[in-house]
Amino acid sequence: MDLIASTGGEESVSVLLGYGTESFRAPLKSPTGNHPEQLAVADFNNDKHLDIITASYADEVSILLGVGDGSFGPPTSFAISSSPFGMAAVDINGDTYMDIVVLTGYMCDTFLGYGNGKFAPKVSFIAERDSLGLVVGDFNNDNHIDIAVTSVTERVVKVFLGYGNGTFRTAISTSTLAQPQAIAAGDFNCDQKMDLAIASCGTNRLYILRGFGDGRFGASMNYSTPACPTYIAIHDVNNDNHLDLVIANRDDNTFSVFPAYGNGSFGTQLVFPTGKDPRSLTVGDFNRDDRLDVVAAGYTSGTIDISFNIC
Repeated sequence: MDLIASTGGEESVSVLLGYGTESFRAPLKSPTGNHPEQLAVADFNNDKHLDIITASYADEVSILLGVGDGSFGPPTSFAISSSPFGMAAVDINGDTYMDIVVLTGYMCDTFLGYGNGKFAPKVSFIAERDSLGLVVGDFNNDNHIDIAVTSVTERVVKVFLGYGNGTFRTAISTSTLAQPQAIAAGDFNCDQKMDLAIASCGTNRLYILRGFGDGRFGASMNYSTPACPTYIAIHDVNNDNHLDLVIANRDDNTFSVFPAYGNGSFGTQLVFPTGKDPRSLTVGDFNRDDRLDVVAAGYTSGTIDISFNIC
């Protein structure tokens, strides 16, 4: 497996091609323009090569089309409503082409893909003020992609159910009784309904919201975390067929693993050190031992820290 990273300090992304033996080639840098803060990977032009999409505080999105050898073409940029706080590459209108969803603090911008690396003009709808978290998924089991966002000031999660044509219904709000930021989705209790995991930097807690399968959610469990949890990844890291939670703790310079029981609850967290200021992470098998490893990106340190799974 390879890695693509950006720490925001440079006007580029770094591609590290993996050897599959716990080591990587020297980084290949591809210019993006401005300072990328959000990053996603998908095939936007249907050539079987992965492309890169970034979003920056210059209020724009840039797409870099992949050549297939680890290198990328020059960036093509277009405007978004404001500074980005979340981004996803997903097919929201059911035409099999990848689209882009960008959360910009109070607006949600959508760009429908044409399947050739180009996109339709931006279509936006109001999310909620101070919306800092974005996740997409099918939250009402109708096979259409929906959007969920968190609002720090309103202390809610808003779910916008998709019609399957690139447009969305009026939001369904769920109170969190916290200041929600990071958000992720998965079926944590094996009932075929999507649940939500939410992290709050204000309370240093993790909240699990049980999904009812109709776009509504109810409070379930909450857990203490180290200082300022800012990113959540969901994977089965211990190979027990239950979705575990992996969380970057920004102000503690650590990441936490919450092992799942498969009934919507989680065991005692395991905490591991990272580089300084981890704000995002990813999970994958980077040394081909059939165990999932964790890679954390240090925002201020400009480092990528890999923790190999030995269990």
